[in-house]
Amino acid sequence: MTGPSPVEPAVVPVLLYHAVTEDPGSQIAPFAVSPAEFERQMDVVQAAGRTIVSFGQLISGDVRSAPEAAAPSGSAERRVVITFDDGYADFADAALPALQARGLVSTLFLTTGWLAGGPGRTPGPTDRMLSWSQLPELQEAGVELGAHSHSHPQLDTLTRPALRDELGRSKDLLEDALRREVDTFAYPHGYNGPRVRRATRESGYRAAAAVRNALHPPGGDPYAVARLMVTRATTAGDVARWLDGTGAPVAGRRDSLATRGWRVYRRGRAVVRGAAGSDYR
Repeated sequence: MTGPSPVEPAVVPVLLYHAVTEDPGSQIAPFAVSPAEFERQMDVVQAAGRTIVSFGQLISGDVRSAPEAAAPSGSAERRVVITFDDGYADFADAALPALQARGLVSTLFLTTGWLAGGPGRTPGPTDRMLSWSQLPELQEAGVELGAHSHSHPQLDTLTRPALRDELGRSKDLLEDALRREVDTFAYPHGYNGPRVRRATRESGYRAAAAVRNALHPPGGDPYAVARLMVTRATTAGDVARWLDGTGAPVAGRRDSLATRGWRVYRRGRAVVRGAAGSDYR
């Protein structure tokens, strides 16, 4: 009896990391990996024979600027993307050195209200966060920087004005700091929906990352890019199976019925708690 066949090469594993640390705070601990485990997983990525591209390159289909060391011959259609959410300080301390040692590019989606050293900081994790002053040097190091909202809310429970503010404020702050256009976004908690995707597009973003714990399909919605969540329990073997296409499903074209039902429930709960109003246009 043979095992599952590898998926069609154009299907893309998009990895989602948060913290890379031995000592995570309680809030992020379930989604943190140790530096040693992260290095094992990056060794697997490097050996997989896939072209490593940034999130923006995935959307544009531009693999020409991927580092030569990370682009084995004949792998242009077999891509993988490494993303990080939030902006924990250990990205610069632990993750980036491991990535650079292997010639791997990455994309970091930043929650602007959580970054250190800026005005109007919002409550966030107890873990150390990157500072605004570090962003230009990360960009100079080749890290693609995108937005992840300002205060990390469940966007699909917000009113229209609050949603627009979260999308627009994070984009404006990052563009002011980086002096370039920021046109990629990741939904906090992965929560989105037709209304949120439409607002994201209208706010000037050309693509956005969800979660979905699935492989991103060829021709998939650029405003609902599927990612695979790496947790404390994820092993290098799990990552290897994702990369060969046998360890995860391919994302469907539409939100599942369960996803839509959960969205309706959370939005209703937000209204009852007074966290949202009636303007959902």
